[in-house]
Amino acid sequence: MEKQSKDKRKKIIVSLLVIVILILSVITIVVIKLFNKEDNNALENIVEENKVIEENIIEEPVEEDVDMPDKMGNYNVIGQLVIDKIDVKNNILDKTEDASLNLSVTKFYGRGVNDIGNLCITGHNYKNLLKRLSELEVGDTFYLINKETKSKVTYKVYNMYSCYPNEVECLDQPTEPVREVTIITCNPGGVTRLICKAREI
Repeated sequence: MEKQSKDKRKKIIVSLLVIVILILSVITIVVIKLFNKEDNNALENIVEENKVIEENIIEEPVEEDVDMPDKMGNYNVIGQLVIDKIDVKNNILDKTEDASLNLSVTKFYGRGVNDIGNLCITGHNYKNLLKRLSELEVGDTFYLINKETKSKVTYKVYNMYSCYPNEVECLDQPTEPVREVTIITCNPGGVTRLICKAREI
């Protein structure tokens, strides 16, 4: 009799556990669906905001004839980096590889030239490239020219700092829809990187 009672209790406990697990599973599925719906709505809102902002941003027309080749070596030219203060006028190539870095500055990460987001440009610390980048200061300006649209956007430096190669926070994309440029080169000796952060003005 006592054995039957124990068996009955075990069956009841197992049944209750199964019911609890089923309820928790249903709640989990409902919560996941709700979060996915909210994430999709948030993503759609961000995309719409970016479209509106991109449509309303007025790029400056290029005031002079800009001589940009279609290619340098095997690499496509996507724009031009112009920093008057340090006599830099370099074509921006579409890929970062050893061969492209020996030719000019390159797109390292991000979207296109003058698109919303953080465009990261890198180049060697060579005399004809970014040797004098350390002379830039907060408040200095430079501009990028988009090869396809032949328009330019001016950026103002808001931060200059050095970091180690494994510190990659400079590649982060801004949370708000703004145009940002990060220029990266090596400090003398090559142990650390010099980072120049700028935003559209």
